[in-house]
Amino acid sequence: MTLADTHVGYRVRIEAFDRTDQEAEAIRLGLMVGHEVTVRHKMARGPLVLQSGVTEIAIGYHLARRIHVVPLP
Repeated sequence: MTLADTHVGYRVRIEAFDRTDQEAEAIRLGLMVGHEVTVRHKMARGPLVLQSGVTEIAIGYHLARRIHVVPLP
């Protein structure tokens, strides 16, 4: 499952990135393998707003399609 497949309210753990350049882009935003995030807002084929701790991060749909996640309870 990718971040683009999630819905608002999902809590997920980042498992992998498709390519190292996308991983570098995500790391610049503070997203790394093993981080847990919650999907706060999502637009159809548009940006997602993620919450990590007290920080909110907006990422584009194309990056979200390349971040693999595992749902958390």
